[in-house]
Amino acid sequence: MQYHEFCRKVIETLPVGTVLPNPGGGDSTIVSYTGRKVAYQRGSSRFYVAFEDLYDAYDTFRGETLDSTTLRGFKPGIFDSKQSGHSCNCTFLFMVLKAIGVVNRIEGAGKRGNPFRVAIPKETC
Repeated sequence: MQYHEFCRKVIETLPVGTVLPNPGGGDSTIVSYTGRKVAYQRGSSRFYVAFEDLYDAYDTFRGETLDSTTLRGFKPGIFDSKQSGHSCNCTFLFMVLKAIGVVNRIEGAGKRGNPFRVAIPKETC
């Protein structure tokens, strides 16, 4: 799947107001699509993440199992709260990939030694 198709699929599958159940508890709600970013609410916090960053992670790790630890190391400024990013973006990416049908399930407990992870197929439709 190319970048523009990825963006289109996310916007069509997850319209504003869509609630995504977080695998670790709680929900994330799609708040808006602004320019090249998606805004989502988790608890009382609002997060913004660029489609480009979500797509780059998807595209880079196609054909592999991607866990939140690896994702934080891949783009710490986006996916790691300790490096000016937001760890919530990790699970958000996984929930988006599941919602648009790229992955079947999110595994793991979201804890040290058993991070959340998804198997991203090499070829997706």
